[in-house]
Parts: sequence; structure tokens; C-alpha cells
Amino acid sequence: PVRVTPSEDVLADAPYFVDAVLRELEESGVAHLPEGLRINSTLDPMIQQAATDSLGKGLAKLETGHSHLTPSLESVVQGAVVVLDPKTGSVLALVGGRDYRRSQFNRAVQARRQPGSLFKPFVYLAALEAARESQVGQLTAASLLSDEPVTFESETGSWSPQNYDKQFHGPVTVRSALEQSFNVPAVRAAKTLGAKPIVQLLHRLGVTSVIGDDLSSVALGSSSVSLMEITSAYGAVANGGIAVRPTAVRSIRDRQGDMVWNGVQDRQQAASPQGAYVLTSILEGVIQRGTAKKANVLGFQGSVAGKTGTTDGYRDAWFVGYTPDVVIGVWVGFDDERPLRLTGSQAALPIWMDLASRIIPPTVSAFVAPPGVVVRAIDPKTGQLATSQCPEQISEVFIEGTEPGVYCEVHGEGIWERLRHTFGFS
Repeated sequence: PVRVTPSEDVLADAPYFVDAVLRELEESGVAHLPEGLRINSTLDPMIQQAATDSLGKGLAKLETGHSHLTPSLESVVQGAVVVLDPKTGSVLALVGGRDYRRSQFNRAVQARRQPGSLFKPFVYLAALEAARESQVGQLTAASLLSDEPVTFESETGSWSPQNYDKQFHGPVTVRSALEQSFNVPAVRAAKTLGAKPIVQLLHRLGVTSVIGDDLSSVALGSSSVSLMEITSAYGAVANGGIAVRPTAVRSIRDRQGDMVWNGVQDRQQAASPQGAYVLTSILEGVIQRGTAKKANVLGFQGSVAGKTGTTDGYRDAWFVGYTPDVVIGVWVGFDDERPLRLTGSQAALPIWMDLASRIIPPTVSAFVAPPGVVVRAIDPKTGQLATSQCPEQISEVFIEGTEPGVYCEVHGEGIWERLRHTFGFS
């Protein structure tokens, strides 16, 4: 196999990243190349140092604030961070654990953990895509889903999903359901749509791990994936639905300086630009008023979207957040899978926030709506077009052709709506 001799600085500051480079060379089939090659990596030293510092400081703070996380001989709380450029797939930083000297296990790429509610956005993205193609299971951001007690039958018996707050919230829009990470609506959406299109979408987005085809696996993330995979999948959403396989190697040159591998990654339109934009709009709401609203204190001006992830039993805590230019994934948990007893918002989000404050500029580029996206004023209680009689209305984004065509039937039409209908005003 090829022997990699990184500079002392890189080996000291980014040992997990170096391991990822070696793994990529092995998997890409270039490990047989002769020695003396010069490997140009995608590492950004400033971002790498910030990621290492944020993870170490964040985990130490968790241990200080939660006595059950105090390190012991048996176990210590661990974490991992991945930072990607969504447009190129370049791995800008990678931290696979809190101390490489004590554990070389790379939790960013080797560990397979349940993503929990990190999978929910992809359930809804698959349903948005179904609406674009007028298929079964179609939904829009304004569609109403029932958040009421329900029991599903499976091969292992009956199953009744619960929400984190142990409450039910009645009819909720897709936007509200995802912003607040309600479980029941996500399972209902997956049940109607079916597991197959969701699993196919996940694979197109770059999740290569085996995903179960049962409701729990696709709706609530009970299958296991790596942090790299799931961060890359969110990167595809940030990139307008274009999936780019992540890479830690930019190029390889021989002794003469000739290029022997350029590191250009395959690109695939895994989801429509319109569907990706609508989902991003909803995930912006997760930060603005949802489960990640504490991130508002960062005061970013522009577009920042993301999703918290918490698994059943509180064994894994996740947060993946992105802008048009960077996507950051964070995982926190124990190697032996003992309960962390913390949510993604409590354990992973603070680490993400600290890192984001260091590497994301205060003014962030906005996500640009692609052609084929329209905005309509709707009544959030009905999901229908708002009228002047509706006490509340919000601007909602839709894939063109999927927007509601009926005015609110609860609050009735106002005079302007009646004039439009009578005289054909636009």
C-alpha cells in the first residue's frame, strides 16, 4: 500500500484527517501507486484547528454541567465533527474523537450510529418530490398532518410513536412538524409515501449504509449511518439537490509533478433544485423558531439551516447545519452506546454553534430560489390560501404547481377574494 508521510504540523493537528486520507486512497484504488507522490489534501488548517478546539471545549463543558457524563475508567463521552464544502465535496476539517493518542477509532467515518430525527427531512423531501411528480404520498410545506395517537402494525408487533414532549398537537403543517421535530407526523408521512422512495433518495444523496425499509428506520432514523454520510447528504440539499461524494484528497502528483489523480468527484442531481430549496426554507425555520432556536444568538445575517438529531434512548446527539458555502456535522455519544441522556439541541448544537461562530462570517449568502418556486400567503391552521379574514397568515414556498388552489374554508373569503372570483382579478 502507499505510504503517506504528512508534515509534522498536519499529523499533530489533524491525525483523524490523515487517517481519512489513507482510507480514501485505499477505497479509491490508488493505494498501489509508487512512493514519492505528493498528495494535496482538502484540509483547511484554520477550520481544522477551530473544529478540534470546539469539540474538545464542548465535550468538557458537557462533563462539567452534567455529573452523569463525568469521565470514568469504563467510558468517556466522545464526539466527532465533519466540515464540508457542499459544492465540491471537499472535507475542510475532520475530527474523529477527542484524543487521538488514546483512541484512533475515527468516529467521523468508521462509527455507524442511529441518526434519529436527522432522517426526518429526507422523508419530507421525498414527499415534496412526489408532489412535483404528482405521485402517491405527495406533500407540500403547507400540507396538514395529524399529530394524534396512532398505532402501526409491523412484523415485530404493534408500535405507537411518541413525541419528545410526550404530547400531541393535533393537525400541524409539514413545516411546523419538521421545525419542532414531531415524530408522529413524520411516521404518518413515511407510511403514506412508502419506505422505498425515501431509501432511494437517501442513497442518491450519498448515504451508502444499508437502510432498513421499515417505518422506524426511514422516519425516525433507527438504521445506522456515519457522520460523514449524513453530513454529505445535507450538503447535497445545501447544493441545490446535487450530491458530490466527499473527498479529503484534492490531487496526487508524481515525482515529476505530473498529475496522476485529480480528485474530481462524481456529481449527481439527487433531488430537484426546487425540492431542495423548499426543504432548506423549512430547515431555516428549525433555527429561527424550532428545536435549534438557541442558535439565533449567533446573529447570522442571511441563510443558515439545520436539523437536530436525537435517538431513541438518548444514546446519540446530532446537529447538522449549513449555509450555501459550508456544512458542519456534529455527533456526541458514548462508544459503548450507553444513554447520553441529552438531546441533539443540548449536546451537539452548542459545539456546532461554537464552531460556526468561528468559521462562518456574520453575513451569510442567501439561498437563491431556483426557477419553479413560488411563494403564497397561507393560513397555517388550514394550510389553505389565506384570505383577509384569516387572523394569521404566513408566506410559504412551494414547488410551482403544488401550491394550494383553495382559499381558507374556515375563516371565509374577504371582499377582495370575492371580487377576484367574481371579476377575475389577479
